[in-house]
Amino acid sequence: MTPRTCVGLIGLGAMGRGAATNLLAKGFDVVGFDVRAEALDWLQEQGGTAAASLRELATRTRIVISFVVNSQQTESVLYGEGGLVGGLPAGAVVIVCSTMDPAYVQDLAERLARDSVHLVDAPVTGGAAGAAKGTLTIMGSGVTEAFDEARPVLEAFGSRVYNLGAAGAGARMKVLNQLLCGVHLAVAGEAIALARHQGLPLAMTLEILGSGAAGSWMLADRGPRMVSERFDEVTSAIDIFVKDMSLVLDATREARFAAPLAHAAYLSFIQATARGLGAKDDAAVTTNYHLEKGAL
Repeated sequence: MTPRTCVGLIGLGAMGRGAATNLLAKGFDVVGFDVRAEALDWLQEQGGTAAASLRELATRTRIVISFVVNSQQTESVLYGEGGLVGGLPAGAVVIVCSTMDPAYVQDLAERLARDSVHLVDAPVTGGAAGAAKGTLTIMGSGVTEAFDEARPVLEAFGSRVYNLGAAGAGARMKVLNQLLCGVHLAVAGEAIALARHQGLPLAMTLEILGSGAAGSWMLADRGPRMVSERFDEVTSAIDIFVKDMSLVLDATREARFAAPLAHAAYLSFIQATARGLGAKDDAAVTTNYHLEKGAL
């Protein structure tokens, strides 16, 4: 009987939980770590195993997935006190799914290689719903041998898994993805706010816009929350898009590439954060246009 593959999973938020659920359902053993005790309790209820520390997790697997928020948390997970590096076996594969600066990812791949660890740069798109359904699109990159080892793991929670080449290419593709997502989300918020200002029936407006050429994934997913103005159940926060659009602007600046729509979208998210909405669901970007109505 073939032994089950054990996968380490760090970061059990909405995305990490979706990945864990699918990995367990498809026959993988999952050992997880999160700073929140309730997240570890949840994993054990699903049939996974909780690690008491990152170093303990490192001794139990050679494939680790990280769903932490950003490069700072990634650095801490790998090289911070009690981090994975130094505990992982030679030849281990670390899969990072966070949205991060491509230059950082390239440098990280080189540093990990010096510690005999392979990096698979694998940012995702499809949201918490896609993670739960196992239908994420995964923009992967890394050395061929490591990517081939990681592929069955990635295919457990992603229905479309791409290998874009050397580590860092996945991060560059994710920046491009976030440029479109940020612009689509900001303009959806603007359109719904204009409809509200004009007194149009909002539910019908959303149905009409979504049924034709004006439709987008962001409008379909965030539109209902914009209409209902319910922003406390957070699937992705305003502050996440402030971070992501900052990465987009950094990339365009480094490339000497004018991106006026990306800049406009960034200003929409930073305006919402400046109004104290950074921790709200990102659909709250629509309220930039009707603050006087006291929506929140």
